Order: sequence, then C-alpha cells, then structure tokens
Amino acid sequence: MTYTAKDYDRALTAPDQVFDSPMDIVTTQSMTCEQKLKILKNWEANARDLQVASEENMTGPGISRLAEVKKAIIKLCELENVTERSFS
Repeated sequence: MTYTAKDYDRALTAPDQVFDSPMDIVTTQSMTCEQKLKILKNWEANARDLQVASEENMTGPGISRLAEVKKAIIKLCELENVTERSFS
C-alpha cells in the first residue's frame, strides 16, 4: 500500500488508525526512515501511556501494543543501520 502525506500526518497522532501493525510501518516503502521512526516513537509513547493507565485501573479503549512497537523499532534500526536517536 502507498501512504500519502495525509496518512503520515494522521499516523503521527493515531498510528493504529493508519497501520494494522507496527511492523507495517517498518515494511512500507512510502515513507522515509525518519518518518517511520517518528511514527513508531509516537506509537510507543501512546502504548506507554495506555500501559500506565491500565496499571492505575484507568483502562481506556484498546490494548497496549508496547512490546510489538518496541520490536518494530529495533527491526527498523537494524534494517536502516540507525539508532533510535538518529533523528532526534
């Protein structure tokens, strides 16, 4: 699937509404490594927030996909030979 600039903008705030899984971000050819990493890092932050809320018995919609997101970040960094902080 080809992703547009509009998809990228949407994925920055709600990645799970654009991508079925974090690994889909890694495998897309429609975005740069920097864009992919930004989306994954935002998804990681969202997943961490959801996990904290869950631990405080304030569950919201959805389940945390933190482990899945972290694996995707590691895979992207390996494939692109970058670190998580390469574009910070």
